[in-house]
Amino acid sequence: MAPDIEMDGGTTETDRGEHVGLSRSAVRNGILDAVGTVALLGFSLLALFIGVRGFFIDSSIAISGAFIVISCLLAAAAFNLIPPFRN
Repeated sequence: MAPDIEMDGGTTETDRGEHVGLSRSAVRNGILDAVGTVALLGFSLLALFIGVRGFFIDSSIAISGAFIVISCLLAAAAFNLIPPFRN
């Protein structure tokens, strides 16, 4: 008697191919999300450095404050505390 798809758990060659494609897509998306998070945190640290440096060298207080606010927004976006910039 030939194995029925429902009796062997539904694992056929096409199902395995779909699972491999799905897992590759999930891994690729996870890696891209990790790289995006690290990039946002890097830009956040750069903006924070520029803002704090502006306070210490007697630059414009408004511009320095804006860089610090931008830094906080980028860090919040990296940790998904605010809605993402993209869909």
